[in-house]
Amino acid sequence: MKHVGSIIAWSALALVVVVAMAIAALWFALPIVDTTISIDGEHFSLANLSGGELVLAFVAAVLAALAALAVGALATALGLAAGALGIGLGVLATVAVLAIVASPLLLVGWLVWRAARRRPGATATTATA
Repeated sequence: MKHVGSIIAWSALALVVVVAMAIAALWFALPIVDTTISIDGEHFSLANLSGGELVLAFVAAVLAALAALAVGALATALGLAAGALGIGLGVLATVAVLAIVASPLLLVGWLVWRAARRRPGATATTATA
């Protein structure tokens, strides 16, 4: 179990690093001079960020990207689970209908088999007194 946890932890770390590198590449490649963010009526320009504000914006962008990836993965898993449940219920309903339809034939077949099978001969036992 420790091995699985280690694999999950290293995978999560690798995902964070890849997302951070992608956001850093986009941060430097895209023109951010005219980009502004408005929060509660205050306007922030990405070109004017420096120091701690820049680090905070970068961390927020990484966390937002990771949250989007997690929501997408959970939505996919939920969709697959719902689909599997639907298919399972459909198969169960089909088997139940076939069992109801075939039950008279199975009953007649069992009665014929029971009537036609060879019965062991009765062995006479003699008791000596």
